[in-house]
Amino acid sequence: MRDDSRRRLPLATQIRGEVAPVDQPTLEQAILELIGHADYQPLKPRAIARRLGVPKDRAADVKRTIKRLVSSGQLAYGAGHLVEPAKPGTPKGNRLVGVFRRMSAGYGFVRPSGAAPGDERAGDIYIPAKRAGDASSGDAVVVRLSKRPAKRFPGPRGEIVEVVDRQTHQFVGTYFEQAGTAYVQVDGTLFARPIHLGDPGAKDARCDDKVVFEMVRFPSHLRDGEGVITEVLGPRGKPGVDTLSIIREFNLPEQFAGDALEEARAEAEHLDGTIAEGRRDLSGETVVTIDPVDARDFDDAISLEKLDGGNWLLGVHIADVGHFVRPKTALDREARARSTSVYLPDRVLPMLPEIVSNALASLQPGKVRYTQSALMEFTPEGLRVSTELCASAIKSNKRLAYEQVDGFLADPDAWQRKLGRKVHALLGRMHQLAMMLRRRRMKHGALELVMPEVKVDLDSGGRVTGAHVVEHTESHQIIEEFMLAANEAVAETL
Repeated sequence: MRDDSRRRLPLATQIRGEVAPVDQPTLEQAILELIGHADYQPLKPRAIARRLGVPKDRAADVKRTIKRLVSSGQLAYGAGHLVEPAKPGTPKGNRLVGVFRRMSAGYGFVRPSGAAPGDERAGDIYIPAKRAGDASSGDAVVVRLSKRPAKRFPGPRGEIVEVVDRQTHQFVGTYFEQAGTAYVQVDGTLFARPIHLGDPGAKDARCDDKVVFEMVRFPSHLRDGEGVITEVLGPRGKPGVDTLSIIREFNLPEQFAGDALEEARAEAEHLDGTIAEGRRDLSGETVVTIDPVDARDFDDAISLEKLDGGNWLLGVHIADVGHFVRPKTALDREARARSTSVYLPDRVLPMLPEIVSNALASLQPGKVRYTQSALMEFTPEGLRVSTELCASAIKSNKRLAYEQVDGFLADPDAWQRKLGRKVHALLGRMHQLAMMLRRRRMKHGALELVMPEVKVDLDSGGRVTGAHVVEHTESHQIIEEFMLAANEAVAETL
């Protein structure tokens, strides 16, 4: 029978690379529409990508999306990794599909996909080490349930009979040689035994080098694993190598696509200091940012005025990054792929290109910047009586570090000339209101969690020279109280 499902799928045409960039909600909808079509015959993810007309360089998006839809119970994997419609809560005989998590001792658990709420099979399934096969953490697997209940753990017991989708084939570890044979000890506790390497000389790896390798054969309780080196990062302990290891281990994206960089540059050309229509102009307010001395981004600011009637008007202003990230653009695609910025000891892998994250959306002193503001009015006793949320524009008066604010609090008079009259007065007001809010919060039974933050000290060459505990001072408490107040106000409004 001729398959004309492509002709009947209008959504498929929306995600072709030459028409528009791949958009996640549209992609999910197109996949579900294709698989839900009456004429659909089970296909593998790569074939589904071709059927939808997704460019080859975006085929991985289709695979990830399908895996997510399987995990949420909207699709299912059949035999041979073929994708088919899910039947929530209805396993095939005594088999279920789920995601495996292996413990360091070898055994693990499978969280079933698509089980109906309340179904006894919705809980974790215990997998003994000898029944886990070569599955590793994060893999989508088919489990055959055992009639015997688990003894070590409550709940059902099972055996993995098929790995239908690997979480990853790339791993990081330390290269070594033993009895003339090359191995890599994988970082972490995912694999207890070393992985045998084939042809290590191709990459000129040396003992104690950190390497990235591709798993050719996953280990099981019956056989050792086998891999091949794809990249040598450098000697273990050399400055920068550990950071590279983390980046490769978690497949963190470093470079931005060219079209995303072009969009960021275009946004920079359009930002000329004027305030867009519909934004509240707060550029005349006295505003400051307060961050750690080594902060890498500046995305929140504070203003505070004493009103004529004695009330306080607190403004918490958050950089409006969303202004620069419009739906279905290259910047939107890059942000979705990253989800968040990643902070490493010696660098940041930003969610958006530096043109946006470190310039357009950075609340730099003396420059008009777009923000989302929570304007909150408090009584003299610290009771919030009103909240207004708005798109706004501010101009920061000064960038301050916590240490500077602590210096001001210790001797306010000595900081009059350093800060200027307006900022000096603002810090005084901020301290007064923040301590009032803190006392009020504690009086009402707030839970105080003191969790020391340890920061690693690096020298100019990136070598670790030590570590220190970050002291939580009154300057930190000021910002903490205002951010808590803003979170509560926004949450109540929502």
